[in-house]
Amino acid sequence: MQNNLPNFIVAGVMKGSTTAAAKNLGKHLDVYCVSPWWKQKINAKYSHDLSTLTQGLSKEKSKEMDFFNTYQNYKEGIDFYKRYFPLYRIAMGESSPNYFYNKENQSGNTVKRMKRDIPDAKIIIILRDPIDRAFSHWNHIQKPDKNFGLQYKDLTFNDCTEQWATPENNNIIQRSLYLDNLNTYIEGFGKEKIYVTTQEAVRADNLGEYNKMFTFLGVDELDSDPGFIIPNSGSYDTTLDDSSKAFLQTYFKSDVEGVKALYPDLDYSSWNTY
Repeated sequence: MQNNLPNFIVAGVMKGSTTAAAKNLGKHLDVYCVSPWWKQKINAKYSHDLSTLTQGLSKEKSKEMDFFNTYQNYKEGIDFYKRYFPLYRIAMGESSPNYFYNKENQSGNTVKRMKRDIPDAKIIIILRDPIDRAFSHWNHIQKPDKNFGLQYKDLTFNDCTEQWATPENNNIIQRSLYLDNLNTYIEGFGKEKIYVTTQEAVRADNLGEYNKMFTFLGVDELDSDPGFIIPNSGSYDTTLDDSSKAFLQTYFKSDVEGVKALYPDLDYSSWNTY
């Protein structure tokens, strides 16, 4: 095994099917994407002490790395990070949706670190309808086995959105604001090195959308579906209430308009009206 630096990153968004993206991209013979299986293998090989790490790197069952967005992981150094890319492929990467949220990432250091250490990397960002993403995020937190987002646990979706006193400090809401984060990546890497699509487009045409990503990454398109995982649109015990939806339509309106102006060719037909 050899250590390499990645040349692509799936940077977001949370609840935008980045787990499916990591698995599906990795089905191509010329693509390597970090997986839980490889993380376990590398951690065992180097006897990594996971208690010294945080977020994705501390969880072997997660495909996420969270290397660039947390100082606790980043201080391990770039040679440590390279260990997780033991196979040489034309396209080598990882999928960590926390990379997208610059307000949460130590004053935007994520993109600065990525630009310094992997300046030629290509970035893939999969957006999702902001309201659907927020509702999925809230539902995920409510699962009994989840121990994050505890400030939102056992509260209604309306409590966590319309009734929340400070929406600017609410991760469920803020993680559905895309424009500033997209512009931060464009400023860091250039628009030509960023591929943006939507979860809805991937769900509608898995093979077509992944072939676009493969072309972007410099590998051949596939002639047929190798068994792609279909992005999960969510099956919930609750339904989105009208009051929360109306509040979020107004709250997200200007951000969605900015995203559509920045990427006018994306298909937003399945998104809510803003």
